[in-house]
Order: sequence, then structure tokens, then C-alpha cells
Amino acid sequence: MSSNLIVYLIAAVTVLVGVLAAFGFPALAIVAVKFFKFKERELTLEMEYRQKSQQQELAIEQRVQRLEDALSSLDHDVRARLGIDQPVTPLASRPELLEGLAAKR
Repeated sequence: MSSNLIVYLIAAVTVLVGVLAAFGFPALAIVAVKFFKFKERELTLEMEYRQKSQQQELAIEQRVQRLEDALSSLDHDVRARLGIDQPVTPLASRPELLEGLAAKR
């Protein structure tokens, strides 16, 4: 009697594994394909967002450049009032700035 039970148990396990293989692997393949399509779409949207933000950053940089050009083309008295005409001193002539940078590191 126990040998018949083992045969039935082996047959049941075989049928169970066969059903899982027949329906499980295709379902798993469908889920994997959908997941990778989702990831691809996500990466595409991220790339588009980065391109758009770079274009906006470039546009802002161009606007700032135009404003700087407009300020530098102002009359001498306006530039003097805004403090634009002051000569820029190089870092070598201001050692306290260099010491401050070295101390932070």
C-alpha cells in the first residue's frame, strides 16, 4: 500500500510542477517584460527632464550674461554708484583669503 502512495505522490508532484511550468514561466516572462518597459520609460522621462533643465539653465545663464553686458555698458557715473568700476584685486595680493581656504581644508 505504501508503494502505491509514493507513486501517487510522485504523480501529483509531477502534475503540480508541470502546471507551474506551463503557466508560471510565461506569466513571469510577461511581468519581466512589463517591468523592463516601465524602467525604460522611466529612464526616458528622466533624460528628457535633465535635457529640459539644462536648456533652462543655459537660458538663465544667457540672460545673466546679457544683464552683465548691459550693466557694463552703462555710463561711468552709474557704474561708479553701483561699484562696478572698482578694479578687481587678484588673490595673490590678498593672502588672508588664501589662508582662510587653507585653514578650511
